[in-house]
Amino acid sequence: MWTKLGEHIKQYWVIYLTLSCVYLAGVIFGAVGVEALGVSEQGQLAKFLDSLLQSQPTALDSGFLEQLARDTFIMMAGIWVLGLTVIGAPLIYLIVFTRGFILGFTVSFFIEAKGLLGLALTLVSVFIPSLFVIPLLLLGAGLATVFSVLLLRGKNSGQSLRGEFLYYSMAAALVSLGAVAAGVTQGYFSLLGVRLFLG
Repeated sequence: MWTKLGEHIKQYWVIYLTLSCVYLAGVIFGAVGVEALGVSEQGQLAKFLDSLLQSQPTALDSGFLEQLARDTFIMMAGIWVLGLTVIGAPLIYLIVFTRGFILGFTVSFFIEAKGLLGLALTLVSVFIPSLFVIPLLLLGAGLATVFSVLLLRGKNSGQSLRGEFLYYSMAAALVSLGAVAAGVTQGYFSLLGVRLFLG
């Protein structure tokens, strides 16, 4: 499986490189977005952040974890559906950019509002689980983009893509399961960060 994955990424490395650059651009724009906020907006967000952190559960809550799993599954399923359309690729890139923007904005604002405490909190709650979440997001988006391109080529040549569709759907299902597991893991780490630094 790892060999096929390596061959797939090597064959379509331009797509994965582009997706990575789009995600990185989102992170940068998110970080810059914090700096662009006025003093009053930052103060309001800081108050909201304090109330949000205080409302975070300090013990494992099945409802909280189920919500994370559901949100991640919906996002990955949406990417899979977009891959089934010829015009879905731009929206896939938009999702990747948005996820990068959220990460960049969150990390930058935590550090801006909480200083060293915010840095420690983001390392535990955001950075560590992102080591698993980001590659799975990019892989899912890459699979969808590749199939969208193959679909366009197949329509132009009249070629059947039944085998490629089955492969794409199976691979997307595996990646989605991994992303859901990583999303739940992110919930555990967020709880850990709250308990360590704010409990």
